[in-house]
Amino acid sequence: MKVDQEIDKLKTDIFSADWDKVKESVNRLFEIGGQENIDYLIGLLDKQNSLIRNAVSIAFRANKFNEGLDSLFNAIGKVENRNERGTMVYALQTLNCSKKLKELFDILFSATENWEVQSGILTVLEEQEFEFSTTDLKEIQNNWNKIKENWNEANGIDIGNLKEYEIDKELVQDFVEGYVSYLKTEEN
Repeated sequence: MKVDQEIDKLKTDIFSADWDKVKESVNRLFEIGGQENIDYLIGLLDKQNSLIRNAVSIAFRANKFNEGLDSLFNAIGKVENRNERGTMVYALQTLNCSKKLKELFDILFSATENWEVQSGILTVLEEQEFEFSTTDLKEIQNNWNKIKENWNEANGIDIGNLKEYEIDKELVQDFVEGYVSYLKTEEN
């Protein structure tokens, strides 16, 4: 089979209902490479089909494909993907998010009752180093201040019966303070 024919078949197979076929097709198309194929894969993050978005996200994660970072953040931020973004957040863990601190906190703060997304974001925040401005830190602090009092209730967390996987207000507060403490350093 010629490469052009293979690419056409892969692009068809990506829309299969078979997870393994979708994943293999995305991976092979990524492997073939070329700007047109890469752009095609990036464009798939806009599709409604979460199976396709997940396969692309996993390929980007596996290949540490930073060129897909902004498109992943755009897809994660879409309201219609709100309940289907865990795999996309998972993909961020191997990508360079150093200039996306505020965006990561925005995702965390909007991930009500989605411990998978919350946990994924906290992993990125814990494992990577970030560049940020004073404005970024002030916005993070202000956004957290608006929601923190209702965090546990909004996430269905019973502090007296805290489950191991739950991300309570105190844990988020620790992360926020970890970054906002740089404001105090700058002021001194």
